[in-house]
Amino acid sequence: MRIPSLGHVDGERAAWNDDMYAAHPTPYARGLSRHIELARVRQVLKLAAIRPSDAVLEVGCESGHLLAAVPAARRVVGADISLRALADARERLAGPAVELFQVDAERGLPFARGDFDVILCSEMLEHTTDPAAVLGHIRALATPDTRIVISVPIEGPKVRAKELLHRLGLLRLIAGGIEPHQSEWHLHAFSPRMLDQLLAVSFTTLARRRVWAAHYVVLLRADG
Repeated sequence: MRIPSLGHVDGERAAWNDDMYAAHPTPYARGLSRHIELARVRQVLKLAAIRPSDAVLEVGCESGHLLAAVPAARRVVGADISLRALADARERLAGPAVELFQVDAERGLPFARGDFDVILCSEMLEHTTDPAAVLGHIRALATPDTRIVISVPIEGPKVRAKELLHRLGLLRLIAGGIEPHQSEWHLHAFSPRMLDQLLAVSFTTLARRRVWAAHYVVLLRADG
């Protein structure tokens, strides 16, 4: 079954993300990274407070790791630019419960304002050339009642910890196959302050959480 594309997708950017997805699998399945990831997913879903009556969109759903943990809801949609990642998401999320679309979030999110009660954008902004554009498109979909949850890696301390573990020969044991330096798939090195400054243009931050000093998770309301 072919995954449909919505809106205009930059083919070069899609191909690059396909290559990066294949070259840099996220080590969710083993080691300390698994425990950190599970804690991050729990925090994202706690802030999202998804109800059975909600419609949920994840922007940058990759292989569907977070979507697989989303509780039952009226509608669940995953959007990503990588068809390779979406193919894995379709396999992981077998069945009709989740809608999957290829979308270039830097070009736009081809849904209507108010379509979704909850919008998630989790560990995606660092992979984009223009995070502000993605946030602007999320803002265009949101009403003041939309619950928006964003998470990014806190890159500085995360990279320093990885490099130390790598020098000690412990990185593979503790964190599976994760890269010892900043991933080439990460085009930005986010800090909480950097994300807060980016969000302040269009959103009010309702809650902030840090997960193991490695991830920053925020609950937002669209201004205006």
